[in-house]
Amino acid sequence: MKSEGARKQRVFIGLGSNLGNRIENLRQALLMLKDNGVEIVKVSGLYETEPVETEEPQPTYLNAVAEIVTDLPLTKLLDLLEEIERQLGRTEKGKKKPRTVDLDILWAEGEKVESERLTVPHPRLWERAFVLIPLSEIVGELNGKSVTKLAQILADQQRVRKIANGQWFSAKKESEVL
Repeated sequence: MKSEGARKQRVFIGLGSNLGNRIENLRQALLMLKDNGVEIVKVSGLYETEPVETEEPQPTYLNAVAEIVTDLPLTKLLDLLEEIERQLGRTEKGKKKPRTVDLDILWAEGEKVESERLTVPHPRLWERAFVLIPLSEIVGELNGKSVTKLAQILADQQRVRKIANGQWFSAKKESEVL
């Protein structure tokens, strides 16, 4: 899936799961990205969060953020993320339903996209503690905004609980979780 001559860019991906073996779902998503030539630079700790903006009760989510480097254009990266979601059992996109895995492009170096299918930076990036808190482990500032400061403010307003450090991705035992 590599593009000849395309420039590599840094991208942050949000990961979430609230069905099945949530940790394994997120691990598999990251492994599938690697299998498709995407370089995983860093993965945040793992956070448990209450579902946001849902109409019906749902299980809690596990969320993380990954910094990746890829030469895929963002639309092709989105295609890959959606294919991984399908392969891991996600049946509906865009609905606030429980899901085995949810993969979102949060931010891409040097990119601003506004289309019907994709908006980068993610339109709710700066509003959600479950994104900003793990993102703040990887980067302190984006587009001149302090990720760390906004994460601290939202942490006081939204319930987010850290359950594992960044090595959860490579750890194979549940005992590695905090």
